Amino acid sequence: MSSLAPAPDDVMLADLAREAVLLFAGTATLFLLPLLVVAILVGLIQTIFSVQESSISFLPKLAALLLVLAIAGEATMTGLADYLTTSLTDMVGAIR
Repeated sequence: MSSLAPAPDDVMLADLAREAVLLFAGTATLFLLPLLVVAILVGLIQTIFSVQESSISFLPKLAALLLVLAIAGEATMTGLADYLTTSLTDMVGAIR
């Protein structure tokens, strides 16, 4: 019995899928980690002062999200654009 080696197109598509998952995970972590820290801090402050209003935590989380977006937004969009350009070029090259 002969084992079939994966076609180069399959390997390329698997690499693109792996890169997409890693890019998504990195981008999501970049935005979610500061929000998690802010949510924990606001929750602690609300617990210490016995404030039970859930809408109070919205503004600090929004401010943290906007701050992260202002700091890392351009780099994130550049990374996504580079991935899109590379993946589309590789896919077109695989079709030919």
